[in-house]
Amino acid sequence: MTFEEKIKNNWDHISKPIDGFGDFERLYAKIAFIQKKDPADLSHMKLIVFCADHGIVEEGVSQCGKEVTRSCAENIGKGLTSAGVMAGSLGIRIEAVDVGIDSDGPVDGTEFSRIRRGTRNFLKAPAMTLEEFEQALSVGKNCARNAKEEGITILLSGEMGIGNTTSAAIVAGYLLKSFGMEPGADNLCGRGAGLSDEGLERKRAVVKKALQMHESLSYYEAMRLFGGFELAAMGGMMIEAAKQDIPVILDGMLSLVSALFAVMMESDVKRILIPTHKTREPLCSAILDVLSLSAPIDAKMATGEGTGALMLVPLLRLSGEVYEKALKFGESGVEQYERFK
Repeated sequence: MTFEEKIKNNWDHISKPIDGFGDFERLYAKIAFIQKKDPADLSHMKLIVFCADHGIVEEGVSQCGKEVTRSCAENIGKGLTSAGVMAGSLGIRIEAVDVGIDSDGPVDGTEFSRIRRGTRNFLKAPAMTLEEFEQALSVGKNCARNAKEEGITILLSGEMGIGNTTSAAIVAGYLLKSFGMEPGADNLCGRGAGLSDEGLERKRAVVKKALQMHESLSYYEAMRLFGGFELAAMGGMMIEAAKQDIPVILDGMLSLVSALFAVMMESDVKRILIPTHKTREPLCSAILDVLSLSAPIDAKMATGEGTGALMLVPLLRLSGEVYEKALKFGESGVEQYERFK
C-alpha cells in the first residue's frame, strides 16, 4: 500500500459515508502525501504576499492609482488588511515582499527585494527585461527556500499590485493558446477591484491589443513581456516549493495564472498545488480545467492578497480534526462501509 493509499484508507475507516467529506478528504490526503506525514501538518503555515506595480496602469485599466499598492503593501505587512486579520486569527505568519513597488524607498512592513519601480507599460516596451524577469523568479525561489529552513510545511500564495489583473489576463491568454484555447478579451477580463463599465471596456481594449501583438508566445516570453514582478515571483516560489515538497495553497486568479506558468515551466509543480476557490474573474475556471484541478469554494470572492487561500485553512483544519479524532468503524457500533468502484 502506497502512502497516499494509506491516507485514503484511513479516511474510509472513519465512521461516516465513504468520501463523505468530498474534496476535503482528497485535499487533506494530497497535503499529507506531499509532506509524507500522517497526520498532515496543518500548523506551520506562512502566507507570502508579493507586491509590485504595473506600468500599464497609465492606460486607465484600474479603478485607482498605483500609489495604492504601496499603502496596501505596508498595511499587509503590518497585519491590518483583510488578509492580515485573517492570518492573525489563524495563527499564520504573513510576509509582504516588495518585488517592484513604485516607491522612493523601502516600504514599512515589507521585505525589500525590489527589482525595479514597477514594470514598464507593455504596450510601449516589454514589461521586464530578461534579467529582471529572472530576478523575480529568483526572489520567489529564495522565499520558498527560506520557508523550508524556517520549518514551514505549507505555503499560501498572495499578491498585491494595482493593474495586475490586466497583466494576468494577457499572460493567461497567451498561455491558454498553448492548449488550443483562444478565449478572447471578453472572457479573460473581469472588473478586477471594481471597474466601471467604461473602465472595463478600456481594460478589454488593452488586453485585445496586447493579444494581437504576437501570433503566439512561449510561457517564458508571455510572462516576461506582459506579466508582473509579483506574478513571476509567485511562479518562482511554486517551482522551488515543489523541489522542497512544500504544498502551496493557491489564492484566486493571479495565483492561478502564476501556477499555470509554473507548471508549464516545471510539470512537477502541479503535484504540490492546492486550489481553493473560483473568483469573479472569468478565466479562473479555464485555468482550473487546464490544470485538471477543482476548487472547493465558489463564493464569488474578489479580494486578492491571499484571502481565498486563508479561507480554506479552517476547513482543512476541521477536516484534519475529523481524520485524527473521529470514531472509526467498529468503535462506533456501525458496520464498516464498503467502497464500490
